[in-house]
Formats: sequence, C-alpha cells, structure tokens
Amino acid sequence: MILVVVRTRDPHRQSEALRAALGVTLRGERVEVVVEQPLLTPLAERSVATLRSFGHPVGVDLIDALPRANVVEVWT
Repeated sequence: MILVVVRTRDPHRQSEALRAALGVTLRGERVEVVVEQPLLTPLAERSVATLRSFGHPVGVDLIDALPRANVVEVWT
C-alpha cells in the first residue's frame, strides 16, 4: 500500500497531491491518504470523492496507517 500524506496549506499543492494519489490508483496500487488540513479547493474535494468511490480510504490516521504502508509519499 502507498500512503500519501498531504501536509501542505497551499490549495494548489493540496489538489496536486490528491490528484497524484488518484493517479497512483490507475496503476493498480492500493492507496490510503492522510489529509491534515481541510480540503481547500473543489478539485481536492472531487479527488477525495473519487478516491473514496474507488474504495481508497481518505482521512486515515497517520500512526495507524504507517505500519501498513510499503511506501510513504509526503506532500508539503
């Protein structure tokens, strides 16, 4: 599983991180997402909705998800 940690306060960077997480799923990877800020743009909201509709958890706890992760990608 790839853990994507989104820690940025920049709205465009947050959207980019969530789009990247979505892109990883297109390669057949399992993704879980930690989002430490509220969603800042409509694009971020759509990306999260799409990830969830594909069965990928968004808003997971970092400490809980770390042991499950094979790879951790952090967006700041």
